[in-house]
Amino acid sequence: MIGTGSAFPRHSYNSCYAIKNNGGLMLVDAGGGNGIFNAINDSGIKFADIHHIFITHTHTDHILGAVWLIRGIINMSKDGENCGSLHVYGNSSVCNALRVICQLTFLASDYALFTKNVELVEIAEESSLTINDTLIECFDVYSKNVAQTGFRMTFDCGEKLACLGDESLTEDNLKKIKGCDTLICGAFCRYEDKEIYKPYEKHHHTVRDVAILAEKAKVKNLVLVHSEDDNLENRQELYRAEASKYYSGNVFIPVDGGRLVF
Repeated sequence: MIGTGSAFPRHSYNSCYAIKNNGGLMLVDAGGGNGIFNAINDSGIKFADIHHIFITHTHTDHILGAVWLIRGIINMSKDGENCGSLHVYGNSSVCNALRVICQLTFLASDYALFTKNVELVEIAEESSLTINDTLIECFDVYSKNVAQTGFRMTFDCGEKLACLGDESLTEDNLKKIKGCDTLICGAFCRYEDKEIYKPYEKHHHTVRDVAILAEKAKVKNLVLVHSEDDNLENRQELYRAEASKYYSGNVFIPVDGGRLVF
């Protein structure tokens, strides 16, 4: 877990994480700025090992860190370092946004290196791809806010992991994660704090909301991210206590730089 915070974190980095499997690594989202470099270092990940980035949607707290990572790849290339190619996966909005941002903000020579060293892979709805020999099935999470792409991964052992970006588990996308063992999704705050953080106004939901549906879906492991970070010292205990009232599986409330093994 590189970051676990929401769009405007004060004590953490924006939600993004790396999934390691079959000796390879895929970064999921990249946060909102050049803080991604320190966050990656703190997570024990080597920048040179990042060759695959899955961007769920175009919000600044998920896509702008990718622009900085692309700049990092370009700088390594200019310095003569063999960093390999970078593959960025996203829906059409994500790919178009990255092209425009890079073209508007990079030197012409750097943009030329971007087109040479970075492959933008546009993901269509209900499509699949293979990264590091792992099958990834992509789908629309039915966000009410912005086009957002989630995915299911099937590992060699048969375990399935689903990601909903920063979206919460809802009745609309519930069928997309059925049969998965692990779910990573957003939970903005506890239900009892909803009047403070107003998650519904931001198209997000509470721990209670997600836990009720995760129980219905029979998910074994529930990983909650993209949360308010005003009370990091007690967040794990408080969120887990609320979730356990409605959900019987394993609840993970990760911290920045933490590692989860399933």
